[in-house]
Amino acid sequence: MERSNFMEGVLLSINREEKWGRVDTRNDGIGILTIYFQTVTDAIQPNCTVEFQLKTSKAGKRYAKFTAVADRNQALFNTEDRAQWYVWGEDVEGDFIAQIVPKLGIDLRINPEKAQEPWAIDLYDFTHQRYADLKAQNTPFFTAGKYRYYGVPYDPTYTVTFNKKDYERYKMEHPDCDIYFWVHWRQLEYKTMRVNPLYGVWRAPFSRLAEKIEAGEVPLHQYQYRVNDDHNAKESYLFNLADAAVFERLV
Repeated sequence: MERSNFMEGVLLSINREEKWGRVDTRNDGIGILTIYFQTVTDAIQPNCTVEFQLKTSKAGKRYAKFTAVADRNQALFNTEDRAQWYVWGEDVEGDFIAQIVPKLGIDLRINPEKAQEPWAIDLYDFTHQRYADLKAQNTPFFTAGKYRYYGVPYDPTYTVTFNKKDYERYKMEHPDCDIYFWVHWRQLEYKTMRVNPLYGVWRAPFSRLAEKIEAGEVPLHQYQYRVNDDHNAKESYLFNLADAAVFERLV
């Protein structure tokens, strides 16, 4: 079967006895499907991310055939449930303002525009009169080493991601904004890979991130199972926090 027929989605419900359930494909053209299981293990729970094959019955009706539970269900929330991350993100923004900003000597506040537009850029820097965005990252990109930065494999401990959609949006709307990366690795191991503990805050002018992107100096990673996903970012650029030409460590 073609790779395009392999997808991921959020398991909404499950009938364990009859081995079927309902899965949100996160694709507006496909919607919610019935998903069938050969066996149902304890790891299969509502609201977890599942991998499946997209099938079509003889009657022409689409359905899903379960293949696996996604590894990243170890994360704090289901990583495909963007709505849940938005709620968590609001709390993180408040924590950032309360815990980090007093150490920076900058009048940085939650962007007032978010009261009417929750999707608006996160912050506004009243000291320098410009917008800013907050990227709170808690799960390392464990396989970053398969990519290279100036010929050297990325170190997952110091690798952060920046969504292509954000790059395109800020290039048009906020080219002079700053990006704050608040990093705290809560998961240190994945299969045979391990990262070192890391906690800190780094600031990068968006213009410098854009320069690296436009010069082709940073790789673009495509999320394998988000190819058909209409709700989440499908591609992210990889950046190296150790690059002092781009990132300034603040905390």
